[in-house]
Amino acid sequence: MTEERNSSHSAIWKHLTTLFSRYLDEKTEDIRHHDVISDLAGRTELSGNYLSSIILANLIALLGLLTNSVAVVIGAMLISPLMGPIFSLGLAFAMGDLVLSRRAVRNIALSILITVFVAALFTLISPLKGATHEILARTRPNIYDLLIAVFAGTAGALALCTRKNYLFTTTGVAVATAVIPPLSVVGYGVGTWQLGMAVGGFLLFFTNLVAIVISSNVVFYILRFRGSMVEESRYPARRRFQILGSVLVIISIPLVVTLVTDIRKVNLTSRVENILKSHLDRQKHSRLTNVSISRENGKLLVAASINTVKYVDSEILKDIEKELTAQIGTPATLDLEQVVVRSGAVDPAPLRAVLPVVAQLPETLATLREKTMVRLNDGCRDIESYIKPYKIKGCTATFSDQNEPIVVTVTVARDYPFSQEEQSWLKVALEKKLGESLALEVDTVPLLPPITFGSDGKPDEASRKALAILKELSEKGLEQYIVITAPRTTRNNGALKKRDLDSLKDYLVNGLNIPSISITRGPDHGADLRVTVEPDQK
Repeated sequence: MTEERNSSHSAIWKHLTTLFSRYLDEKTEDIRHHDVISDLAGRTELSGNYLSSIILANLIALLGLLTNSVAVVIGAMLISPLMGPIFSLGLAFAMGDLVLSRRAVRNIALSILITVFVAALFTLISPLKGATHEILARTRPNIYDLLIAVFAGTAGALALCTRKNYLFTTTGVAVATAVIPPLSVVGYGVGTWQLGMAVGGFLLFFTNLVAIVISSNVVFYILRFRGSMVEESRYPARRRFQILGSVLVIISIPLVVTLVTDIRKVNLTSRVENILKSHLDRQKHSRLTNVSISRENGKLLVAASINTVKYVDSEILKDIEKELTAQIGTPATLDLEQVVVRSGAVDPAPLRAVLPVVAQLPETLATLREKTMVRLNDGCRDIESYIKPYKIKGCTATFSDQNEPIVVTVTVARDYPFSQEEQSWLKVALEKKLGESLALEVDTVPLLPPITFGSDGKPDEASRKALAILKELSEKGLEQYIVITAPRTTRNNGALKKRDLDSLKDYLVNGLNIPSISITRGPDHGADLRVTVEPDQK
């Protein structure tokens, strides 16, 4: 009985295989195999036109990455001729063509070296060196990037063979897989000595390369491209598929790990945010505005901020920490930044009448202004807790003899300006403290003084004390990156500058535990080595 069932299944499978084979024979009759082979073989030629196109596409992609321009990066994808030799390698694997495979590998390897070298050289001389969102987006590939490249490679190979919608399909493949921008990121990482970023960019490129070669190889093989069509074919089809399959499995491992890590982080953030909202989102009382999560010494550090009409009771904060620990399964610590605001919109009318212009004794006017300055200074000390760890360096007021509000100028040690929302919070807090309306101006001064070094070549005590604020920023989970700007120097001082830069970066990474991916190099400027903190525009 079992033998009859197995025989029946075998017959059905054989029949289906025969039908599929006939179907493919009909579909491949119109394919001009030798024309396709000739076309892809021609794309492995290292001509001056090819090299100039690859260099121009690389420079355009790098400029788009440095200026965070998606449109420019897409334009570079369309210009790049690198997709040709990649499909040629897929065809070489399908047919076992050793000659074509050698030429394609040589072309791809040389393209990689030229692209990385030119990108690194241009990055060195470019005044823009900040790690933009377009750059960071190409440093953590996952399994979805592999699937995108597989589907794009399949579509591209079909278009090459059938010539149906060829122009549009190959354009879409170039945009979807994007082989040039990741190589430009590799060059950027090398040029800024951020090797972790360079490795991430190369992993994305290699993922796209392997996926396109494998998917196009399968398509070419199904469409009857065989070893009999070439002069030199040494490896059997099974052996070739085993090699590609092994490479695919190996490269999939880090991609799956990255995806799982990202998914877990998103899920954890969502769970923490839901717990915080259940306690802190109260209509006409408080609203959760920001949440960030980090881990340190086995503990979950949750940094959150809220707008509230009054401070949250400490017992509630303890209850939140207990629930986070119970729900997440990890000891949790909550660092809650509370911004006290008024319930409802700010009343544009003055909270009290501005001093009228009347004949008053100078002493009386001076006394009133002195009392106002006392309240103002108290208010500035209060708002400093809202903007920790940034410090207020000055708080002044300008009085008018007209019926106009006081002009308050607050100077903060921060390297980038305050947003309109932040200024509104500060204005409301100061108005509440003064008891009257005001016009607020927020100025910024550099966060850190110039970095100086001791006789041992390391940042001296004063600089280390000043740099400690960077650790506070990192521990609070604020999304920012650190820009190191070296002074302009003569050729003879180049070695000394490099030593100081290496020593400073080593202290930031190993001494303050700041991720190296958050540290970037700015253009040389001025006479001092400086460190600035810029917001991460994600």
